[in-house]
Amino acid sequence: MSLKYAILKPLALCTLLGLSTSALAEVTITVPSNVDLLAANSQDPELDGGLFSKEKTLTLPDGENQIVFRYTPSFKNGGDLETVSTDAIIAKFTASDKELTLKVPEYRTATLARDFDKNPNWSLVDKQGNAVDVKQDKLLKPGMQLGRKYDRESEAYNKKGGIAAITLAGTATTVAAVPTTQVPVNSQYKTTEEQMLHYWYDKADQETKQRFLQAIIQAK
Repeated sequence: MSLKYAILKPLALCTLLGLSTSALAEVTITVPSNVDLLAANSQDPELDGGLFSKEKTLTLPDGENQIVFRYTPSFKNGGDLETVSTDAIIAKFTASDKELTLKVPEYRTATLARDFDKNPNWSLVDKQGNAVDVKQDKLLKPGMQLGRKYDRESEAYNKKGGIAAITLAGTATTVAAVPTTQVPVNSQYKTTEEQMLHYWYDKADQETKQRFLQAIIQAK
């Protein structure tokens, strides 16, 4: 049996599939509770975290991304709770394999918080405290604000080409590790795993192949 066919060992399968996922790192954004995330890449955002969690997390693919959000801080006003709802911000940024946090200012009063619309001084910050470069705009709609479809509005915004617009190719919020449409169907393989294994082996450069084969030899 040739070394190439020896790669069908289970241990080798795990090793080789690592080649496909190593380039598929993700970008995560921690979103505070006083921020409503309205859309991500022209889709409804899928957030991790409970309804009353202090923070929630959004996961996006590496590369160029776009988010739409509104800042909604609350303040005690006598015995009542007053919530400020700012204009919707649409922003694009580019990042790879980053853990980011959406930082918003802390205001003492609702009156001060309303200044956010004039000066939306928020940021996306990585674990080292470095701010990611963002391009931002407002996603405005006259009249009644209830029932807005921010995914559709951001898609229309992108088509018009605003300052925070992204290309349609960047509108997917999830990444499949290996879409089946990208792997040619070949009846010589008995399983999908076997076919995928050969597919990624053939895609690898010579140095990677050599490391992989060495791992197989050591596993015998």
